[in-house]
Amino acid sequence: MGFKIFEDGCSQAEMAEVKRVAVVGAGVAGLQAAKMLTECGIECSIFEKAKNVGGVWRENYADFGLQVPRELYEFPGFPYPKDQATSLFPRGAEVQKYIQRYAEEHDLLRLIRFGTSVRSLTPLGEDVRGWQVKFESEGSDATEEFDYCVMSTGMYSSVPHLPLACGSENFKGKILHSSTFRDREQVTGKRVVVVGGGKSAVDNAVSAAKTGISSTLLYREAHWPVPRYLLNLIPFKWGTYSRLGHFMLQASHEEDPVATWFHAVLVPLKWLFWRIVELMFCLQFHLRGDAVPEVPIEIDLFTGGQILNYEYRDLLHKGEVHGIKGSIDHFVEDGVVLADGTQLQADVVIYGTGFGKSYDLFDKKTQQKLAVQKDGLYLYRNIIPPAVPNLAFIGSEVSTFNNILTHGLQALWLQQLLAGKMSLPKQNSMLQAVEKEQAWKRSWMPPSSARASIWQLHMMKYHDNLCKDMQVPHRRKGFNFLAEIFVPYSAADYKDLFEQK
Repeated sequence: MGFKIFEDGCSQAEMAEVKRVAVVGAGVAGLQAAKMLTECGIECSIFEKAKNVGGVWRENYADFGLQVPRELYEFPGFPYPKDQATSLFPRGAEVQKYIQRYAEEHDLLRLIRFGTSVRSLTPLGEDVRGWQVKFESEGSDATEEFDYCVMSTGMYSSVPHLPLACGSENFKGKILHSSTFRDREQVTGKRVVVVGGGKSAVDNAVSAAKTGISSTLLYREAHWPVPRYLLNLIPFKWGTYSRLGHFMLQASHEEDPVATWFHAVLVPLKWLFWRIVELMFCLQFHLRGDAVPEVPIEIDLFTGGQILNYEYRDLLHKGEVHGIKGSIDHFVEDGVVLADGTQLQADVVIYGTGFGKSYDLFDKKTQQKLAVQKDGLYLYRNIIPPAVPNLAFIGSEVSTFNNILTHGLQALWLQQLLAGKMSLPKQNSMLQAVEKEQAWKRSWMPPSSARASIWQLHMMKYHDNLCKDMQVPHRRKGFNFLAEIFVPYSAADYKDLFEQK
């Protein structure tokens, strides 16, 4: 197998000098990164503040689980074990058990320092390779030096975003974030208001309705729900995880001139396609009034798209959940007052408003070099910060509709880089690539604090780029032309890349 050597990039020998790597986080990204690096002879230490692997799957909000079928969320080369009972749409505990099994069968637990919190990451110096990692374990501080650092802390594991309205100190009830709403029994007999329009907020409202007196979902803007089965017949993956589905999206900035022309010619057809999809989803979810999103679905999928069953829809129909478009102006003792003056009585207010990102582990100079923007941290291939050597982000700065596969391909890409089998472009070339991607995303993708990380249904292009860098086939369906266009992609299509050589 050959690997691309980028012109004027860092030398193979330079990367091959990496012997010890610190991996921060033992979720699905950190585990795959450590597995791939140890396979090529690199010593890895995984720092994990919790007592077990799994990250967000170890513990999360009440009744959480996969919104996709299990074959769309599995480690490449490691399908769900047949001797482990797993639902088609696994609950959180089932996914956690699967992740634990992956770590055990690949002998990764021995690499993990559980109960260890990283306090700071500091470069050893301008002329010295590596990082000083300061960490705390069992109440004691310590430091170690590593040649390289891999950040695998995830997209959703940082500071909870809690945009409290004024007067919250006057509220006599409880204010929770979705990350602290762990059990629906927390709201038994309570009047609950859930703030947010994303998947976690919808799930929280549904859970609260099962034990609470009332449950109200309060959202600023509606997002398009995606059904598990299109027209209640066809699994959604056939319309979203295929190359045909990818073609129907906004054209990538990396398309060649012919493909760009083809996209432009078919814009009217693509527009009609998405309007039909919107009509279909409106019918399936009984959307009307304020529940119909204002943003076109082909755009909304990159900020608020969510794959749902009909539970929320049916509870709305029964009146067991209420959906209100609006925002909180201020709190009062027994509830909240909305911007339009409406008062909602509440005993518990749950914020399903996501997480912020923090880079405070890094020293100030490194943070300046990372140059985090209002819409996130832009990286080369969503992995490498061009101005900061000996550092990679695996799983922390990328979001697709098949994250676990994406993290696996990122880990394989990093393995080939650190094994000296491929090289990075020159810094200026990486910066130019980042700037082009940045301009493309900002030209059409809705603004958000994580826009730099978002690929979602454009994951096909992102995965193709990683494969091309490694000079392995990016078309994974063999000689079956029709399958290449119409059949959904999953981790199984890439499994041969992860067979240990």
